[in-house]
Amino acid sequence: MFMETIILGHCILNVNSRAPGIARWRNVVKPVWDIVKSKQAGFLQLPCPEAVYLGLRRWWFVKEQYDNSLFRELCRRIAVGMSEILEENNIGKFKLIGLGISPSCGYRETQSDPSWGGRPREVDVKSNLKPEPGVFIEILDETFRKYGFDYEIYDLPPLVIYPEERTGSRMYPRDFESCIRELCVFLEYDYRQLHLNEYGELVYSDSRWGRILVAPIEAAIKNRSLIEKYVEEGYGLILIPSSEILTAEKEIIVDVYVKQIENHLDVGHEILLMMYEPSSNLYKKTLEFLKENGLVERITVVTYV
Repeated sequence: MFMETIILGHCILNVNSRAPGIARWRNVVKPVWDIVKSKQAGFLQLPCPEAVYLGLRRWWFVKEQYDNSLFRELCRRIAVGMSEILEENNIGKFKLIGLGISPSCGYRETQSDPSWGGRPREVDVKSNLKPEPGVFIEILDETFRKYGFDYEIYDLPPLVIYPEERTGSRMYPRDFESCIRELCVFLEYDYRQLHLNEYGELVYSDSRWGRILVAPIEAAIKNRSLIEKYVEEGYGLILIPSSEILTAEKEIIVDVYVKQIENHLDVGHEILLMMYEPSSNLYKKTLEFLKENGLVERITVVTYV
């Protein structure tokens, strides 16, 4: 049992799920990944409701466009399913990391503009900010409270995740080093253990590589060096959480992951599917759903025992 658990917004470990044009990293948000693997903390990765709902060719959205009954219901089902998984794994205390100014995963601020809709047009993406959470974080917060979890919420500063043109907020640190220092404070990590120069020159355009490894969370927890090998090769991660007791709520999580994987395939992303033992019943159900939907034939399978 880990002393600490971190729950990560999906695209922190799979930048390929972001809308076109707003990805700073090629596969994972490297500073967060480096901290998580170094701390040896337990962690879970949420699915991406945006990538499931609208796919990978979606426009940049604001909160009002996601604030509709169908998207909120999708978020609620994900929140309930993940809460059931947390309870099964006796995880009652954790830290949740969202993504600053995201219309779904922002916490301190979200992008908001009721005028968005209709014919696409040029807009000022630095001025449409509101000091409130995005839709998904709102619903996660509401659901986690109902389950009685003990948790803290933080969202990554925009400079860590967006190209510079999207980083006009005044509620977050204004330079990269200060952003990483703030992250380290939240995660109680010694900033001096990170080497910022190793992250290379920051990317100011869409840098997604379109390569994704799907694996059970057991592989990331028990064999992080194996997962790190794929990260170093440029793969983003979709890590399926662990659950042995399958319920309708948890099978919804499986269905969500499978739909997201299909959406990645539909835009030409390369998917590696890891066969790894031991893995939980939830991962086995994911494999079953992938086969039932005819997706395994479009995926490269790699096996580790």
